[in-house]
Amino acid sequence: MKTRIVLSERHRPKAERIIDETGIDNLSQLFTLLLINYGDKLVKALKED
Repeated sequence: MKTRIVLSERHRPKAERIIDETGIDNLSQLFTLLLINYGDKLVKALKED
């Protein structure tokens, strides 16, 4: 199953910089890595606010 994610153009430069500096292959892999590694931390931080 595939799900399409839409990235705002204002965030694309930051995403491209991360890809260039880390060697991640594409935006899909970047999103997956961020979700896996930081998703739980994000949820916890948002609940604390």
